[in-house]
Amino acid sequence: MAAGSHPPELEGTVSTFPLLSQDDFKSACRAFLDRVHRANVGWSSIRFQSAGSILKISQTLDSLQDQTLVQSVDNQDTQDSQLAAYEEDSEALIHTYDTHDTLQIDYDILLSPTYQVPALYFVLRRASMPLGIDEVYRYLVPEQYRENIQSVGIMGGISFGYHPVSGTPAFFVHPCNTADAMREIASGHRISPEAYLIIWLGLVGNCVRLQLPSELFATMGIPELEHIE
Repeated sequence: MAAGSHPPELEGTVSTFPLLSQDDFKSACRAFLDRVHRANVGWSSIRFQSAGSILKISQTLDSLQDQTLVQSVDNQDTQDSQLAAYEEDSEALIHTYDTHDTLQIDYDILLSPTYQVPALYFVLRRASMPLGIDEVYRYLVPEQYRENIQSVGIMGGISFGYHPVSGTPAFFVHPCNTADAMREIASGHRISPEAYLIIWLGLVGNCVRLQLPSELFATMGIPELEHIE
């Protein structure tokens, strides 16, 4: 949904909009969890962890397939020539086979105590080994979002730090611009805590392949969000 357009009024209100209270966040997570369990989202798992109030989502991706989706190929001739070279090189064939392994992404959504908005932490792994920022951009960040993410645009930038609850290293989408983004989209409208969370996920999740099915937006009366410039 482009900046300046708004979702219709929804039942219930976020008491501290565009910020989110801890009670509203917990309510949103539980309602969202119930809704997802009735839908075919395609994630490996989703649960709400009471300790620390964390919405935990996991999914797996095929690394070769996802690289094809994220990265653009310059032209078919280049692709054909690379394929021919692979066919003549047994080591290249082994390397090509290895790229078919799966990627595991674990997302944690929690309320930022500093910004009072949801924050998305995540770890990308291959064969249980954490991957770095280059692989994050290669496999998770669609090309149309990269410039915005790298320049810390309206959806924030990807940073590396420590998980505020577990203390383990993790990437996170910085929540510094979340309140402004939510105000731009939904100011002046009645937004329930669950609708707030779904709108936020539509903004932030798409940047790192945490995508929601269109049915979730439709059942809430929320237009499916598109990239915001």
